[in-house]
Amino acid sequence: MNFLYEANEAKLWLDSYIQKALQEEPTPNNRYIDLLEIEQCSVAEYGEPPCIRMTQEVGGSTEEVMVRVAGILGSKTLPPVHGLRSTKPEHVRYLRQFARLTGLGSDTFGEHNNVFKRVHQAFATAPTVDKLDAFDFGQYEKHECIDMHSRYLTERRFVPSQRHIPFTPDIDPNHALEIARDTKFIRVEDNVVQYTKKITQEDGSYHYEPLSPEEFKEGDIVEAVGAFVAFPTATEGEYKMVFCLRTLIMLTSMFREKSRALHSTKLELREPREGRKKKRPKPPTAQALKRSFIQYGRRSGGGGAAGSMTGDVPMVD
Repeated sequence: MNFLYEANEAKLWLDSYIQKALQEEPTPNNRYIDLLEIEQCSVAEYGEPPCIRMTQEVGGSTEEVMVRVAGILGSKTLPPVHGLRSTKPEHVRYLRQFARLTGLGSDTFGEHNNVFKRVHQAFATAPTVDKLDAFDFGQYEKHECIDMHSRYLTERRFVPSQRHIPFTPDIDPNHALEIARDTKFIRVEDNVVQYTKKITQEDGSYHYEPLSPEEFKEGDIVEAVGAFVAFPTATEGEYKMVFCLRTLIMLTSMFREKSRALHSTKLELREPREGRKKKRPKPPTAQALKRSFIQYGRRSGGGGAAGSMTGDVPMVD
């Protein structure tokens, strides 16, 4: 965000949106993060890929718990992927789409940390867990953040029965990911992230429309949908908590766009330099220089060994 970004106004807008979200009637499996009833959820071990997930019973079937969280986009690594620096498997496996959300000091946003602590405690009691690393969230200008990511690909050996889901042009326009995956990786549902925009009507109703991922910029206020997953590390019994990105929703880009417009205006209104730079006189061409050349051939008497000429080829005596 540039220095003209109205951080306080954006924070107030975010707080207002969160308060409205907390007052909405939650659907069975799409609620705002602070409305999550962890006691009604289960933590169980799953395969393909091996991990531990939080689930709940919805309409007689087991579903992965999904929660929504709103914030200001502080940093990101999002599609499209035009090319890759390396296609080595040890690099390809870590390619990911990433979003860091910040509240810029919002107390309402900061309260989400309590939910993550409770989720961590619920996973820590799973039978197969000996040690569980906490969520690894960074900071933005010393403000607490929520980091979400999803890898583009999964190693085929971890999901042997699943089929590959082809990349769409908005994600992989030059087929860089398709080429890099070769035979060792595939794209499964866990790797798919939806990118969309929330359209709100005057009566308060809303709907969603597809949005290209390259439209998301730092400073936009977004809402993300995520799932809680613990992945095993190289040490048996040790797991790492991840808030997996499933959907990224554009709420408003007006604060980012306004700051860009103000920035452009200030550049146009900059005072011109006093006086005009003197025009540099055109230098003479090198052909005008007088040159001396060695004259070839035998000479009679004590004639000079060099001749002078301007622009002509030396003659042989």
